[in-house]
Amino acid sequence: MKSRISWLAGPVLLLAGAALAQAATVTYPDGKTEKLSPNKEVSGPAEVKSDDGKDTIRLRKGAVLRFLGTETSDKGAKAEMFFLKSGGADVNTGYFSRVSTPTFWAFPEKEGSRASFYAETFGVNTGYARAAKGSGIVRLLADRESMTEVQIKADQGVTVERSPSAAGAIGYTTDADNEWRNGLVRVIYPLPTGLIIDVYVPKATSGSVRPKVGVSGKTEVENKVTSWKAGKMRIVTLLGDSTTGEGEIGPGVIATIDNASGRIEIGFVKVEFSSLKAAVGLTSEFESLATSPIAKPKD
Repeated sequence: MKSRISWLAGPVLLLAGAALAQAATVTYPDGKTEKLSPNKEVSGPAEVKSDDGKDTIRLRKGAVLRFLGTETSDKGAKAEMFFLKSGGADVNTGYFSRVSTPTFWAFPEKEGSRASFYAETFGVNTGYARAAKGSGIVRLLADRESMTEVQIKADQGVTVERSPSAAGAIGYTTDADNEWRNGLVRVIYPLPTGLIIDVYVPKATSGSVRPKVGVSGKTEVENKVTSWKAGKMRIVTLLGDSTTGEGEIGPGVIATIDNASGRIEIGFVKVEFSSLKAAVGLTSEFESLATSPIAKPKD
């Protein structure tokens, strides 16, 4: 467990704050360039390059990116921090350039690896990311306190939702055309007890992980009734080096997990007939989307 938590905690060490130093450079369509100082905002279209020139953030038209500055670790590693305030951006980055939306920080799997992805901010509680074909794993750190994160592989996309009124909860919706042959979208949800809840999410699926309301010591994993009807979420609970529980839930099902033991109990979500009818229509639409091309996000 110690090594596992250390791996999860690694990125947080360079997300605590930003030093007051210039680093990244922005280039505008007219060829004008400038160095970015902390809290400087850039509007797209524009291209932002890291101080070493290896990492790029290409802002789509109308997007707004804020440079937060740099942070240096005790080993001398420097990370440049950016906040995608609104709109979309195409990112090609190594481990030490960090792009955030209101719901996650995005970066490659580990030091020495790279990732290419599209990121977009929707409002104040929702962020989206899609890994490009051929990209390495993209880690979306959704909660720096609990170290909750979502991981996507090449040609996979996910929308991540966080609500200020629902502490500890994370919601997610996977793209209908996600590549699945190399693995599913993964949600990692560590608990203070040392238990880790691993959720593997198929394409065209919406769900959430959250503390069970009104019951202490329990966590719920929900597969929403609107999810792809043929898909199932796989849940694995881990304590130290041991697997303590495994299970699968289809659309309209909630799993309740004991935070201490990792035991999984399966139940169903009550829904009105009108909601169920709408869900059937939506899952049929998901099936259609899953077998047809999805349009690339517009510039």
